[in-house]
Amino acid sequence: MSYKTILVHLNDERRVGPLIDAARFLGDRDEAHVVGLYVMPIVSYGSPTQLGLSVIEAGRRSFREEAERIKAAFEAAMKGSALTTEWRLVESRSGYRDCASLAVEQARTADLVIASQSDPEWEYASMLEYPERLAVESGRPTLLVPTAGRFPTFGSRIVVAWNGSREAARAVFDALPVLQRASAVQILTIKRRAPSRSEESTIEAVDIAASLGRHGVKCEVATSIAPDIAIEDDLLSRAADFSADLIVMGCYGHSRLREFVLGGASRAIFRTMTAPVLMAH
Repeated sequence: MSYKTILVHLNDERRVGPLIDAARFLGDRDEAHVVGLYVMPIVSYGSPTQLGLSVIEAGRRSFREEAERIKAAFEAAMKGSALTTEWRLVESRSGYRDCASLAVEQARTADLVIASQSDPEWEYASMLEYPERLAVESGRPTLLVPTAGRFPTFGSRIVVAWNGSREAARAVFDALPVLQRASAVQILTIKRRAPSRSEESTIEAVDIAASLGRHGVKCEVATSIAPDIAIEDDLLSRAADFSADLIVMGCYGHSRLREFVLGGASRAIFRTMTAPVLMAH
C-alpha cells in the first residue's frame, strides 16, 4: 500500500515550506503524484460602488499574486524528484464560506491530504483555515503539520492513539504506508482508571497490534492511566516520552445545521500539536 496521489493544501505563503517538505518526503518514497492546491476566496466589500470595485479588484489581485508565488515555490521545491506534480488554483464563486467546501471536494480524490495546523493569529484565518473540515469531511486521511518548526522527515517513531473506535480503526489502516516503514510503533490506550479483568480494551489493543503485524508492522502495546489530566495532554506527553515524530489518531467531529463541531480531544490536538499528526474520521 502506498500514497500515490497526495494533495497538499497551500493556503498561506508563510507556511508553504513545511507542507512542501512533508509532501516531497512522502511522495518521493512512492513516486507519487503531488497536487498543490490554492483556493482563492471571492473578495467583496459592501455595495459595488466605483471605490468598492477598485478595493475588490485589489483584493483579488493580492490573492492571485500570492497564489503565483506559492506555485513558483511549489514547483521549484519539486524539481529533481521522482514524483510528478500538478498545480490547481480553484476560485470561490459564492463567498469565502465556500472555500472549505471547494477544498474538501478537491481532497476526496487523493490518497492523502496534507494541511497546516491553524494559526488563529492569521488575518485570513476565518476565510482560509479549515484543516479540521478537511480531516472530517473529505473522507481521506489528513496529515496535519505544526505551524512551528520544520519536519523534512518523520514517521520513524510513531504513536498510535487507540480506543477501539471506528475513527481510530480508520486512522490505523489509512496510516499503513507510514507504519510499515517505521522503526518503532507504539499502540497507546489512555484510560481514566485501570481496567478490570473483565474489560476488553487491552485485548483490543493487542488485536490491532496483531493485525498490523500481519502487514509487517512491529509494534508494542502500552496503556496509560490518566485520572487527573486531559487525554490529549497525556497523549502528547507519552508521545514525547516515546520520542515520537508522528502521531496517528482518529478525528472526532461532525457538521450539524451549518455548524462544525469538533470533539474535545481532537480540538485540543489541533491547537497544541508539536509533531505531525495523521488523522482520519
